[in-house]
Amino acid sequence: MTFNFLLHLFGYAVRKLKIKKSKMRKSTLLLNNIILRPSQIHKFRGFVGNTFKNHNLIHNHDEKGNPIYRYPLIQFKLMDKSPAIIAITDSAVSIFAEIFMKLDKINIEGTLIPVFEKDLKVEEVEFGYSDELFMYEFVSPWIGLNQKNFTKYNNAKNDEKNQILKRILTGNILSMSKHLECWLSQDQKIKIDHKLKEIKVNLKGKSMTAFNGIFKTNFLIPDYLGIGKSVSRGFGAVRRVI
Repeated sequence: MTFNFLLHLFGYAVRKLKIKKSKMRKSTLLLNNIILRPSQIHKFRGFVGNTFKNHNLIHNHDEKGNPIYRYPLIQFKLMDKSPAIIAITDSAVSIFAEIFMKLDKINIEGTLIPVFEKDLKVEEVEFGYSDELFMYEFVSPWIGLNQKNFTKYNNAKNDEKNQILKRILTGNILSMSKHLECWLSQDQKIKIDHKLKEIKVNLKGKSMTAFNGIFKTNFLIPDYLGIGKSVSRGFGAVRRVI
């Protein structure tokens, strides 16, 4: 997919930016010497979560084992087939020093894999509402449908399906923004356009409808953050194209 094709697809015009944005801390820990499959990311997450049980920001469960429902501040990804852990906000980034020092091996499906190379990057990234539009691609499948809206989507015609996906994408962005305490004023409305394609993925042993493709919005999302369902397992990760 070429740059010119993307511009033509959306009729995108690059203009001088007038952005209302905020900054947040982001850390990325990349395990360079290891190659994993997308289906193994949840195993990677499970191993790290068990290794660092005292940090509920990693596994998102309370002391009784009940799930904590929030936008995951620590997410597990594949970057060029290598496993990576991404943390956002000060509270999550502060945990990374311990992970970086102690994570010298991982156990994936009974196989112990030594960690020889670790790259840690800490940066300030832009996040939030913008007056301009940005284009993103899903670098991992986006799971936007739940049991309630799947039936409605499945029975809809193509135009209606596109509108349903727009509303869901908007809701995902607003939910992420709310949990990260980035509030929009009443006159700040999220705009969405997309070119998405249905695919099938396996989540917890079940086949689910997901989507790959590109979308544009007037909201700044740091690279590799996820939106939608199961973002801590690597789903719905986005990367800015324009």
